[in-house]
Amino acid sequence: MKRILPFVFMLTFSLGSFSQTNQTITVASSEDNATMYSIRLNSVSCEDLIMFTYQRLLPANEKLAVSLRAGFMIWDPVLPLAEVGLVTGGPKHFFETGLGVLLDPIEGGGFFTVRAGYRYQAPQGFLFKLSGIYSPDNFILPLIGVGYAF
Repeated sequence: MKRILPFVFMLTFSLGSFSQTNQTITVASSEDNATMYSIRLNSVSCEDLIMFTYQRLLPANEKLAVSLRAGFMIWDPVLPLAEVGLVTGGPKHFFETGLGVLLDPIEGGGFFTVRAGYRYQAPQGFLFKLSGIYSPDNFILPLIGVGYAF
């Protein structure tokens, strides 16, 4: 009897802790509870067949991330671009904004840009973007893009 009592006590504790751990994992893996920490944070995209970018999201909290973006735009010369922005929303539908620059290496200058748009990111990695870029240098460029998040 003295040997059976500790065995029953340890078995009861281990089963109780296993069921609590299993419940926590089930809740955390639910797609409805997805946060900026659980989505794919890297992406590549092509917008209007003229802009190719790589983007990295740095989560600030569950619904907000800082976006770092770099790439190039095929224009008269190829223009490198860089952008810093914010992405908010989730788990699949997001609003993104950004401040950036398009550099013109031939003329030695560049264009300051402001971006705002919609982003759909599927859990499997498909990415769709609908946005617009405005520049104080008198141009507005609407963009439709597709990409892959990884």
